Amino acid sequence: MTQVPKKDFVFRKHMSIGEVDAENDSRFLHDCFIDTGDFDVLEDTHSSQCIVLGRTGSGKSALLERLEECHEQVIRIEPDELALKHISNSTVLSFFEELGVNLDIFYSLLWQHTLAVELIKHKYNIDTPSAKVNFF
Repeated sequence: MTQVPKKDFVFRKHMSIGEVDAENDSRFLHDCFIDTGDFDVLEDTHSSQCIVLGRTGSGKSALLERLEECHEQVIRIEPDELALKHISNSTVLSFFEELGVNLDIFYSLLWQHTLAVELIKHKYNIDTPSAKVNFF
């Protein structure tokens, strides 16, 4: 059996091997996606395993990008863009927590409300203040 000689790859100045973070790497992310079986699990919305968790660089963004490519009914909600950061420094909530009030139900309802608002905004294309006024 003959072996094919191994060629050493040399990186040259100004070569690109992708962006630092996958979210910003639309050029290579599509071509370099390798399905390890996680995509099928993520695609199954009836599975309790369809939540994506993992360390930096483990492929979470690649999975979500692939899901958006393969299906039309995908909505991406970025946690950083949600209004929940407004309550994180709330003195009123801090006051009640210091009194020992259990706010679990409040936080659960707040999360449901926030998610419902984001879904409604997406469904009815409410992406500007004027679109919001027209909707109401």
